[in-house]
Amino acid sequence: MRDIDSAVEDMQALVNASLPHHGAQFVASVGADDYRWVQLDGSVPSALTLLADGAVLGSAEIWFRFRPGPSSSEAVVDASTFALFLDGERQPLLRFEYQEALTSTPPAHFHVHAERGAFSAMLTKAHGRTSGPRSAARLSSLHLPLGGPHFRTGLADFVEFLIEECGVDARPGWRSAVHEYRRDWRRDEAAATARQFPAETAEALRALGWTVDAPFVDWEQRSARAVSV
Repeated sequence: MRDIDSAVEDMQALVNASLPHHGAQFVASVGADDYRWVQLDGSVPSALTLLADGAVLGSAEIWFRFRPGPSSSEAVVDASTFALFLDGERQPLLRFEYQEALTSTPPAHFHVHAERGAFSAMLTKAHGRTSGPRSAARLSSLHLPLGGPHFRTGLADFVEFLIEECGVDARPGWRSAVHEYRRDWRRDEAAATARQFPAETAEALRALGWTVDAPFVDWEQRSARAVSV
């Protein structure tokens, strides 16, 4: 969990240190119900410009939505999208998405905007058996799982993918920027996982030799409150 301003600063530092002449700035705005949006403002609307040998290759759309956390200074990502576009194309090549509220499909997933006859045949045969509408003609209608809320693809992973796998231009020292951002992001997610599974976390720490005691809970007082309600 991070405060919004720190999160925005870290995102901007990562892309500035990794991608040359991207022409975009992360901007935070307030939405309904105290939700906060972090989106890109640049020469390409809501996207980073991607170069190959100095020429425009495509763009990357990146946005996050944060919900209020346990304290007023903290916020939690409840939705995000990383999408890759070829220059001049309106449809993305692929999308990495996270939607905390999803229940019938994996909250962390990705979509591939490509076609293969074998997949279309499979979806046609399985028509009516899926958790939601799936187009037999579109592989992109599938939600391909990515490992859950705390182990999903992060911004550093996406930047690394763009550079290593897609061949976009990178700044010298980009690996260090990616490593630093990923390290901090994974620590935040590890802490969130520990809060979600405190008993299992305590047991794992005890196995490593730590002394971990459960917090004191006045069960009689808690029971009395429950009865009075």
